[in-house]
Amino acid sequence: MTDAAGPARPERAALYLRVSTEEQDLAGQERDVRLEVERRGWEVAAVYSEKVSGTGRVERAEYDRLLRDVARPDRGWTILLVWSLDRWSREERFDRAVGAILDLEKGGVRFASLKEPYLSTPETQDATASFARNILLGVTTSVASFESRRKSERVRVAMREIREGRRPTRSGRPPGRPRRVTPEKAGKILELRRLGLKWREVAGRVGLPAGTCASVWSRATRNGPSLGGGADGGE
Repeated sequence: MTDAAGPARPERAALYLRVSTEEQDLAGQERDVRLEVERRGWEVAAVYSEKVSGTGRVERAEYDRLLRDVARPDRGWTILLVWSLDRWSREERFDRAVGAILDLEKGGVRFASLKEPYLSTPETQDATASFARNILLGVTTSVASFESRRKSERVRVAMREIREGRRPTRSGRPPGRPRRVTPEKAGKILELRRLGLKWREVAGRVGLPAGTCASVWSRATRNGPSLGGGADGGE
């Protein structure tokens, strides 16, 4: 394309690539997105790549660097091309991931997804494409929100069934944290304490914290006076 000033410069794009584990290879993603850049006649201005889980529990240094660069007026690119939405966004919910795309667009960045072209920012002059995309995003976001609520309902029903004994857990063990103080250990704590052992010694014998052993003794002596013996509760 040319104008009075000469050939127009190609649009410049940044690439974001991510795989979840060290065993996976970034080369396949990069090859695919670079072919897309070539097909569209763009120019690669920056590459952000990392091997890291997409969850918010793990720091994603390249993702964070990209977001910082989005806020810079001199970043040197106007398009962000990703292999797919789930490779870029750290959000588990689709509606929040879409919100992150819209935040990019507010910052003057066009979003492009190789595998989900319907999520890509339409050309500004294409009003029909913009309208269709807005409808599609609205519908898919509503569906995702509905599915999220249904999933939460299914989880609540399953947990109620487990608590009421009508459904086993996957492991077959009772739900919740396992009890550390079994009746056998409680009896051993009382026996050792009546023999005059200090709490540190009792704890070492039964494999429980000293504070837990003291709590067992306190409850037992409150509920059963006959259990008080030679120990007076001192260290």
